[in-house]
Amino acid sequence: MLHQLQVKQKIMDAITTKQIIFGGLIAGFFINLCDVTVTVTTVAKKWNAVLESQGIKPSAFTPPYYVSASFAAGIILAWVISVVALKYGMTRETALIASFLLWGISRLYGAGHVVMGQMPFSIFSIMSAGLLLGFIVAGQMVYWYFTK
Repeated sequence: MLHQLQVKQKIMDAITTKQIIFGGLIAGFFINLCDVTVTVTTVAKKWNAVLESQGIKPSAFTPPYYVSASFAAGIILAWVISVVALKYGMTRETALIASFLLWGISRLYGAGHVVMGQMPFSIFSIMSAGLLLGFIVAGQMVYWYFTK
């Protein structure tokens, strides 16, 4: 019991708000890198064609919004990893669990596009795979940053 408290205190002392923000920005970079690469190279043209067929023209603010949202998700991911680490320890598995958790929540909301009939499931699946890759890589980079 005392050892667990010492480990938790070490984690709390070691991870500062500044580190969570910086680690989160690193995570956001990797989420963006994976998500944008997969989306642009595989489904962007198809997705734009689907939107146009529905009379929707994406705003010029759409790409900056998603890039910003990914950086915000990275900061949230870093924070969640630090909180989960208090309970389970700072491990690669902890980072992976946090990554799956946030990815899953994001996909619950993203699936709304499929349910509404706005996005084909095939496009959603590919975009979700890119985002999953981004969250996994990002979580492992946060783990590395927190333990280096």
